[in-house]
Parts: sequence; C-alpha cells; structure tokens
Amino acid sequence: MTDSIPAKIILTIGHIYCGLVAIIATFFIKIIDKIARLFMSIGQNLTGAKVILPEFHEQRCSVAPVYSVDNKDILDETATKQASNFTIPEDQLIAKAKEIVMKNIGCDQPELLADDFLFIFPIVGPLKKAEFIEIFSSFGLEKAMTGSPNMFNFFVDPLEPNRVWFLSRGQYKHTGDLKFGPQVIKASGKTVVTPPQMLSMSFNDAGQCYKFTGGYVVDKTVGNCDGLGGLFGIMHSLGYTLPFHEGQPWTPSLSWEAYAKHFPSIEKIWKKNKM
Repeated sequence: MTDSIPAKIILTIGHIYCGLVAIIATFFIKIIDKIARLFMSIGQNLTGAKVILPEFHEQRCSVAPVYSVDNKDILDETATKQASNFTIPEDQLIAKAKEIVMKNIGCDQPELLADDFLFIFPIVGPLKKAEFIEIFSSFGLEKAMTGSPNMFNFFVDPLEPNRVWFLSRGQYKHTGDLKFGPQVIKASGKTVVTPPQMLSMSFNDAGQCYKFTGGYVVDKTVGNCDGLGGLFGIMHSLGYTLPFHEGQPWTPSLSWEAYAKHFPSIEKIWKKNKM
C-alpha cells in the first residue's frame, strides 16, 4: 500500500534523490555556461565580433487609468480613452494597423513603417526596418502557406492610446516552398494550426508603425505547434524544429523539476491520511 510507512519512506527517498540530482546538475550547467560566456566575451573583445542590438523604444504615450465605480481592478475604458492625448482617433488607428497587416506587415509598402521601426518578438529582435523587411520577405510565407493568420479583435490600448493590440489564430496548409535562410522546405501538404498569439503595433503622430510585437502565445494547448509561436511554431509543426532551445517546445528546467515537483511532493506524501 502506498499509504504505509515503508512506502512513504521509499517515495520520500525517491523525491529527495531526484531533486538533489537536478540541483547538482543545474549547478554544473551554470558553471559551464559562465565559463563559455567568459571565453566568448574574450573572443568578442579581441576580434570585435560582438553583436550590438538596437535599444528598445520607451513608451511614448500614456494615459492615467480611470477605474470603474467602486472597483479598482477594472478600468472604465471609455473614460480612460477620453483622456487620450494622441492625435489619431481610435478607428483610424485600427484601420492603419489592418492596412499594415494586409501589406505583408509593411514589407510591400515600407513607407507604412517608421524609419526607427523595430520588430520585437519573444526571441527574435529587435530588428530594424531594413533588416526586418529583408528577412521577413525572404521566407516567402504567402506563397508557401495557403490559409490565413486569422487576425482579429483589433483594439486600442486605453492606457497607451497609440498602440493597437490584436490576436491571431493561424490555420495554414503547406503548399509551396518555405525558405529559412539557405534551407528550402518543399511543399508537404501538412496542415499547421498555430496557438492563439497576441500582437501589437505602436504608431507615431504621422501614423507610421514604429514598433511591432507578436508571437506571444496565450494558450499553448491549442494547435499543433506544441505551444510555439511565430515562425518557430510553423517550422516545428512541419517537422523542422530549430536546433536551439528557444526554438523548441518548452520543457521544464532541472531546477524547476526539483523545486516545483519533487520537493513539494514530499510534504504531500506525509499529509496523506493525517487527518
């Protein structure tokens, strides 16, 4: 019986053993990581091979929150939006965001993107305007993937009135060549269903997008991309999972296994039938 004292002792020993193995392994992994980064830093300084990324934009527009009556947790969106000092009305801003989407995220009409435009996804970026257009256009997504990103629910952020948020639930069929760097993935006929993802566009007073964010998965249980967003999810679904950790489905770290699973289980074992 699992409720017997000997069984509890064996289970406790098992969880302690697994937890300690995970912690010790994590310690050595961190040491190796620090040593590797030290040698990389030396190499970068000696050869000038350091990659310097653009700095993130600071928030350019903000509104003080106005709360619903007797409820500080829920905004009065109408009242908050009325305090906006941004020059472009809400309906026009949403129309501009949709126009950029229809122009291949501005790649087909670059003047829709500001000169200081930045592409910022969870892993990739920031990319400047020219680099983003070159990379994004090179994939050939529109020809390779039949279907739609199914973008919907465009709305202006009441606290940041120059920013439009929207969602995507992509459904595609791989019917053409998909290019990823030097690699060409031939049409496979596979269906790709991406998880719901949150995206946003921030605009300047001229109505140009200066920041595009996206690929932020809000429900990893949906679709056949194993919770990966953006192009990483599409690649994985097609059977071309990328070789680095950030481009692969999430797996818990060893320290998470120890502190969130094994060690808490010990207390649960001895609480059984204690009442």
